[in-house]
Amino acid sequence: MNINILDESIIFENKNSYPAFPSIIKLDNNRFLISFRNAPKIKKHYSHLHSLSKAMLAVFDINKNGVEKVFEFAEYDDAAKQDAQLFRIDEKTIMAYYFRYTFHPMNEKELFKDYTFIEYDNTIALLSGIGVCISYDNGKTFSKPYIIEVNNMKNFAIRGSMCKLNDEVFAPIYAYKQNINKNNSKYQCYIISTKDLINWKLKSFLCETEFKKINNKKSRIEYVEPSLLNYKNNIIAFIRTHINNEYGLTSISYSKDKGKTFSKPIFTNIKGYPLNPMILENGKLLLTYGYRLKSYGVRAIVFDNPDDIFDIEKINYKADNEEIIIDSDMKSTDCGYPWSIENNCIISCVYYGYKDKNKFRKIYMKRFTLI
Repeated sequence: MNINILDESIIFENKNSYPAFPSIIKLDNNRFLISFRNAPKIKKHYSHLHSLSKAMLAVFDINKNGVEKVFEFAEYDDAAKQDAQLFRIDEKTIMAYYFRYTFHPMNEKELFKDYTFIEYDNTIALLSGIGVCISYDNGKTFSKPYIIEVNNMKNFAIRGSMCKLNDEVFAPIYAYKQNINKNNSKYQCYIISTKDLINWKLKSFLCETEFKKINNKKSRIEYVEPSLLNYKNNIIAFIRTHINNEYGLTSISYSKDKGKTFSKPIFTNIKGYPLNPMILENGKLLLTYGYRLKSYGVRAIVFDNPDDIFDIEKINYKADNEEIIIDSDMKSTDCGYPWSIENNCIISCVYYGYKDKNKFRKIYMKRFTLI
């Protein structure tokens, strides 16, 4: 299978800022809503950490092939906002969500020994939970933000798609459990859920850092950034996985009891990690992912029969032999995180990166059909 590229659009660009991590949903047959993170550009280097990081939305008109407007949401939340993402609940209801950082002076480090934080430019960047704004009028307006707290937990993040099963919304979260002995520190992934979009509960444990022998060598396996897909009332988790800090691949875990329990993750040969796995209008399964090996960009795999996702041999065959190149023009590994939507058999894929020597990062959208 291959693709027919229809066009490429720039959703957002500003030489003085650093946009990243977009997601997209359809508003109607003519317009898309696209979210992304944006922050002032740091002169010395780029970073996903910035105290002024904002959550942004853009409305794109297909007929005009252009952006109608760009605006901030969750502006009443003073925290730094990372990885703004979207999930459609129903025809009128949209959830816009992001994870939060708060910044603190280094001399307070001891106060945060039980929390997840990063030491960054002589400050403590504290992971401070997930912020949510809800639109009940199909994206015309959004509520003020509220912060998800689960079982008194709030030091976790989300960077992946939610899913809905019956009247329950499931979200994948991850956090870093620090230990005095850093060798025992580990990432943990969980599933949380809600039925009213306000009150959340801890639904299930997904996975955590583990050690096991691979090719007769003791290896550390890190699991982060899960994404979820509802397929035939089963929940499939696609999980970013690193073995001994090597390049990330995708692991897959399944729940066949409506999210109560998940299988142990299974490694695949997919060299990337799908953020919003989706079932297409023709019933096929599309996985798009950033590709951070040369040539840098965005790639995809299509399964004609989505049931093949339960067969590791078929997954690995696809990954080794039938990978589709969507974009291979990026200039560095700081690219990707694609998110796709389908409209009348046309797939629109948004992602970020830069294609010129001045490292001018942009949010791109490429539209294509499968052939």
